[in-house]
Amino acid sequence: MKKRIENFLKNLSFEQLKEVREQVECLIYAYDDGYLYECKVRSYGRNWTERHTNPQCVQDLCYRYDGDDGIIDVYTTNPDLKIDTYGDVYYFPTLEDAERWRNKRYLESWIPQWEKDLAAWNNRENVPFQQRPNFSPIYGQESIDGAKEELAGMSDIVEPVLLGYYEDETENEEN
Repeated sequence: MKKRIENFLKNLSFEQLKEVREQVECLIYAYDDGYLYECKVRSYGRNWTERHTNPQCVQDLCYRYDGDDGIIDVYTTNPDLKIDTYGDVYYFPTLEDAERWRNKRYLESWIPQWEKDLAAWNNRENVPFQQRPNFSPIYGQESIDGAKEELAGMSDIVEPVLLGYYEDETENEEN
């Protein structure tokens, strides 16, 4: 089969080869292996999400954002995914589980900061003018209590399986 393809390609003009390449790239991008891949890209202060249906597209994206230009965290329903990325690779049974887990992590990390900001605002009259907060928090005690209730209701969250993560080679050489 490989020889037949080689012979076919050798007989094509340069323009025809470009057309074939374009068609093959479209087929690869459209290929669906039955799993879902959600890529959270962080690059120069911008954050966005891309969804793909095969690991080749995910790997191409990871090569594009290889640590210098950005970092990609991959959330997948494929338990056997092996890719090179500077971010983390998480397995979840469904992407809805991944979204719920991310929301839980968000609330766990931000509720203490919200409480601290609100306490500082409520105590602003008892501190010197230079140490007072400039603006009132955009959330009140009711919002914080609602977030705490939401977090308490997230006890059945599916924890991810970490399939891969970036490991700095220089750290391994030193140890």
